Order: sequence, then structure tokens, then C-alpha cells
Amino acid sequence: MIRFLKMKYQHLFYICRKSSNIPVWVIGALLLTAIGCREPGGIGLEVQPEGEEFKVEFSDTTSIVAFSVREDSLLSSLAIRSPLGSYSDPVFGYVGASIYTQFSLLSNDVNFGSGFTPNSLVMTIGYAGKYGDAALQAQTINVYQVGESFFSTSIYYSNKKFKLGYPQMEDDEGDFDLDPAKVIASVTVTPQDNDSVVVINFDDILFSSDDSILADNSAFQSFIRGFYITTDTTDLGGIFYLDFLSPDSKLTLNYNDSLSFDFIINSTSATVNHFAHSYAGTVVESQLNDSTLGDSLVYIQALAGVKSKVKFPFLSEWVKNQKIAINKAELVINVLNEDLTTYPAPEAMFLLGAGANVTLTDQLEGASYFGGTYDLVARQYKFNIARHIHEVLYEGLPNDGLLLIIPNNLLTTGSVVSANRAIIGGGTNNSIGMKLNLTYTVL
Repeated sequence: MIRFLKMKYQHLFYICRKSSNIPVWVIGALLLTAIGCREPGGIGLEVQPEGEEFKVEFSDTTSIVAFSVREDSLLSSLAIRSPLGSYSDPVFGYVGASIYTQFSLLSNDVNFGSGFTPNSLVMTIGYAGKYGDAALQAQTINVYQVGESFFSTSIYYSNKKFKLGYPQMEDDEGDFDLDPAKVIASVTVTPQDNDSVVVINFDDILFSSDDSILADNSAFQSFIRGFYITTDTTDLGGIFYLDFLSPDSKLTLNYNDSLSFDFIINSTSATVNHFAHSYAGTVVESQLNDSTLGDSLVYIQALAGVKSKVKFPFLSEWVKNQKIAINKAELVINVLNEDLTTYPAPEAMFLLGAGANVTLTDQLEGASYFGGTYDLVARQYKFNIARHIHEVLYEGLPNDGLLLIIPNNLLTTGSVVSANRAIIGGGTNNSIGMKLNLTYTVL
């Protein structure tokens, strides 16, 4: 009840603070009315002198300007899963996701004994789902060897590229003479819903009969610094979700005909997601070049794609000739009903401040209040931003606008773990336009 009063009737305290001529008995009656949990339309009506009722009104006509902007490169070395694949989206153009990863030794001083003969090398990766046409289109996964060191203790972003090639071929200048296009493992896959792993057999075993490189993890990762996993761009299909943290994920060396040894992924293994987009010739490219084209439709895409900027340019007009207390401010985002089967809308979206103040005060009330979960039936997202609007109107918070993103697992940046995208109504779309639903009290 306390939290309800705090959020639902905070304007009563504002009224009391600003209106010193209101009698004490009126203030008390107002608070008792609040405790009674009356509807906003009945605030204080039974105790106000005739002609002095507070006027509660509703509006959904606040001007909104929205448009798409490029997402920045995102932190991608701490992701809980890794998208892999490539496809041509009919609206968003080319989408590509690839992965750099390492394996580690579980213990030091691994010794395979005399007569050690490597037979085969197999990579197994946990499979966690798909997006787009991945269920219908086969894709060829190719594996390359990374030719430079990268580390689990370092921070990497989604635009990071590492050199490819064998470390053994490094010359005096630190370059790699081996053709980095050499594929050392390949498999064509069409994962199904009940699949749990993707298995890739190596053409090149990489190991020799010398097991001295297994003395410790540093020695092993100096020998095999990592792998680059990508898909053949001639086989465009969709995005697979791979789980390198799955206990099924491992690199298995089979040796001496009947024996095997597993290299694992743990806290000493780095995994970095890399993304590529091409919006050439698309409506998204047109809007990125001209923000005024966002009046009707706006585009949002995960994997460091695009996000939406939402602005309320004339918000100050609400208090130009009057004072109001904001009872509720609900931003409603509507999704275009296009191919939502092949390209489903994200399960949730998130709002950030577009200026120096990234965190909105409303977020501090928790997800159940703040909102952002996708309503599958209504095809919309709703956010409660009453405190933000109040702070802009009365507390000097700059009206810098908001950023609408598909959130990462940490909620503070765009997503690097999902491939979802959405087309939403812009500020002037007649049928699915964004709305700021304001319920307010005229003081």
C-alpha cells in the first residue's frame, strides 16, 4: 500500500507543498481519500468546497518525434550465449554473426604417455535455439584458427576482429604468412528444435605427437590461441544461438585409436561475439540518412544494429500556462503486424535516457512497474515514465529524449545475445503511432 500511495498519489503532496492556502482539514481529507484507494477521477471531490475540485484529465496528443539511429558497438565478451549465422532480412538487409572462442585445460601437466598419436579433433557446442529462417535453410559453419592472443580477463566489443592464421607462421614483424582463409573444420547444419548440440569435425587435427604444449593452460593457449567460427555467406538462412557455457561444449582430441581428452570452456576461456550489418538499399538506410523519415515507421534491431530515439519536443507546453501534477505517463509502442512468425518481436524492450542521465528514475521501481514486456495479443510495449516526465517539467532534467533498445541480459545496453528486430509505429503513424498517455491533475 505504501508503494501504491507513493506512486499513485504523489501529486497530492505536490499540491500541499505548492498551495499554502489549502486548509489543514482539506489536506487530511485528501490523504484519507488516498488511503481509501479511490480512482483518480474522484480525488477529494467529497471534501472540496464547491467549484474548487481538482481537475483530473487525460491526453494522448503529446507530440512525439521518433527515428532510427545506428547502435554503438556493444560489449560482447561477457555474453551468456553466442549468435551465429547470416541472412538477408527483407527489411533490415544483411545480418551476420560470428564468434571467437578459446578452450582451456582443466588441469596442468597433462601427459598422454609414450607413443601418443592424435587421431581426430572434434568441437561440440551447446545449441540453444534459432531466429529467422534458420529452421528452413541449411548453413555451412566454418572454423578458422585465430593467430593472435586474446584473454578472458580483457574487454572486447562487437566490432572487434582478430587476426587469423597459425601462430607458428608468425614472422619477425608479428604478421601471419599463412592464408587466413584456410578452413580447418566445416559442417553443414539445419538444427531442429530438439537438438542440443552442434558437432564439428576438424579436417586439420592441429596436434602432433608432442604433448609438451599441455604443460599448463598458458602453454596450451599459446599453441592454440583460439578459433573463429562463422558461416558461409553463400548459404544465407538465419541465426543460431550457441551456448558455450553448456557442459556439452568442449573440444575433444581422440588419440591412440581408443582414447580421448576434452578441452573445456571455463573462466580462463574468452568468447567474443562479432556482428556485421549492411543496410545498403533498404528503408533502414534511408532513415539513418534522414531522420525525418521516422514519422511513420521506426526500426529497432539487436546485434548492434539500430535503436530508436524518442523525443517529446513540445513537452514544456504542458506547464506554459498552467501547473499540473502527473498522475501517470504511459509510453505505448505498437509493433507493425508484418512477418512476426519468421521474425518475432523481442520479448522485451528497454528505455534509456538519451542524454547524460542514462537511468530513468522510473526504472528504480522495478520491471513490474516500469514495463517493457511484449504484449503478444496487443502487439505492443508499454512503459510507465511518470517520474521522468515530472522531472523534465519541474526539476530541471534536460529534455534530451529517450533511447528505445532491445536489451542485453544486463539491461543497460543493446542485445548481443538475441537477433530479434521490430518495426514500430512512428510519432505520426495514423494506425500504430507511438502514444504518450498522460493522466494529470490541473492545479
